[in-house]
Amino acid sequence: MKQEANNMPAQIERIARDLEQISKFSEPGQDAGRRGIYRLSFTSEHMAAVKHVQAELAGVGYRMRITPHGNFRFRRAHDNWSRPAVMAGSHLDAVPGGGRFDGVAGVVAAVEVARLLAREGLPAPGGTPYEVVIFSEEEGSRFGGVLTGSRAATGGLSRSEAAGLRDAQGMSYLEAAESIGAPIDQWEREALRPGDVRAYFEMHIEQAAVLEQAGATVGVVTGITGIMQYSVRLSGTANHAGATPMTLRRDTLAAAAECILAIEDISKKSQGGTARGTVGHVVNRPNVTNVIPGETLFSIDLRDLDPVLLESLGAAVVERIRETAARRGVAADIRLTGKTAPVLLSGPARRAILEAAVSACVPFIEMPSGAGHDANMMALVADVGMLFVPSKGGRSHCPEEETALEDIARGTEVLHRAVRSMLAK
Repeated sequence: MKQEANNMPAQIERIARDLEQISKFSEPGQDAGRRGIYRLSFTSEHMAAVKHVQAELAGVGYRMRITPHGNFRFRRAHDNWSRPAVMAGSHLDAVPGGGRFDGVAGVVAAVEVARLLAREGLPAPGGTPYEVVIFSEEEGSRFGGVLTGSRAATGGLSRSEAAGLRDAQGMSYLEAAESIGAPIDQWEREALRPGDVRAYFEMHIEQAAVLEQAGATVGVVTGITGIMQYSVRLSGTANHAGATPMTLRRDTLAAAAECILAIEDISKKSQGGTARGTVGHVVNRPNVTNVIPGETLFSIDLRDLDPVLLESLGAAVVERIRETAARRGVAADIRLTGKTAPVLLSGPARRAILEAAVSACVPFIEMPSGAGHDANMMALVADVGMLFVPSKGGRSHCPEEETALEDIARGTEVLHRAVRSMLAK
């Protein structure tokens, strides 16, 4: 394996340097006991990471365009922007306290591919361009909408909807994008349509332990899970914890607890075995020891690879929440906040990854993705190929997130060969 890694054009040293530099762009001043990366979309930390990529790509003749949707696209200075490109990329925003590889590994790999192609004299003048892309707000950590940048890029998020996505300080996604130079007046005109992109590749850390347990270096993705996200507000009556009899309570936290357990149970029993149900965010009011909760808000994240089962899962969860709320005498406001359809990958881009892994002698398996990615949105307008590299211990979205540099380099070489193959078609 060591000899194989040394024979690969992808340079571990360059990859390591890029990863290390980007990891430094993290919000300062966090509590002393907290660790991890803090890099929200359009903040100074996010833009510093983008500028690092811009500088690296400028070294091989690429220039940057900020899109109306707040994304960042890079092509060689003489490339025709109207020609459909073979694209590769991911995102640089992070969940609060997240790891240094999520999204970043895919961007760094795409940058390294640009370096390798430049050394090889590719793409040929007048041929299919190669493009590196960075999507914004993939995580949804600042404005509350996952895959926001790629959703907007592919026509799934209108300008008015983007104006309604606001951060904790009240700034909208649209305002934040405009603040970094996005020409938002071109929002609708520059949305990508089928045929505008020849192929889109995304390399990503797996965020699970399947590859590690299989002893494989690369996962060739067969499909990407669909996601349905909801916000739920339960409204009852805040009252004295001692004076109010148990039979007269309209306790929203108790109702929420029952709903959360129901979401877990329904997801476990869903047919197909690929359903996931998570409540990750809860707000309780007034959140005082001796007061019965009168308002509780919580999030719901539902996932499945089967579109029919995903819809059924959502319907079952909503029905159970309404039934629970009615029985407990609390009001339930349930809102669908995000939805992406499952994606099956079976086109030339996926086959190019398979062939690249074989030619590079990289051990691989074929596998689905339980996490959503920008590739979900790009599949609406382009042929998509996605590959995973292992996550140590399956850890992700946490400071302990780790992927071996050797695995990132091998994955990058597979990406390089797949991109080169698609450029030649």
